[in-house]
Amino acid sequence: MLETTLAHDTETPNWQEALGIGDVVSYRFPVAEEDGTATPKIRPCLVLDLVSVAGSSFAQLAYGTTSSTTANCGYEIPVQSQKALKTAGLHQRTRFVGARRLLVPLDAPGFVAGGPAGTPVLGRLDENACKRMNEIRARIHAEADIAADRRASRRRRNRSRAPRPFVVEHRHPRRITRIQEASQ
Repeated sequence: MLETTLAHDTETPNWQEALGIGDVVSYRFPVAEEDGTATPKIRPCLVLDLVSVAGSSFAQLAYGTTSSTTANCGYEIPVQSQKALKTAGLHQRTRFVGARRLLVPLDAPGFVAGGPAGTPVLGRLDENACKRMNEIRARIHAEADIAADRRASRRRRNRSRAPRPFVVEHRHPRRITRIQEASQ
């Protein structure tokens, strides 16, 4: 699946700054085992998005697999032609599963050098795969916007309700009896 031999030096400067949407990177992606644990396995991953949160940079990665089964299907970005595989730094037909995403900081230790420049960057999607990736990204962003709108609507609806009146009563049978006896 990976075209180059994996090394373990991710110290080449500035690869994080040059990273772009559509790049293919080598990352230790957690894979569920039969016993329920998640073991990180070095996989080619597609950079679907780059975000900055509180001054830290993150990449949203899509899992890459050579499996042609229907497992983990959904929001797939296939890389199949020899030219596309070479451009992406892969040597086997690979599909990136957009339904299986992970948001990771760019300084995460899971990135594994293996690209031609001694960085985790293996290559980049070709034009056709980029078109498909952008369709998938648009769906993911639309779903996130819809979910955010639903949450905001629920919050507005809950805030706009007038508070229901309520009465707090505290009755203690013994105390009521004693108070009645004392007042007679």
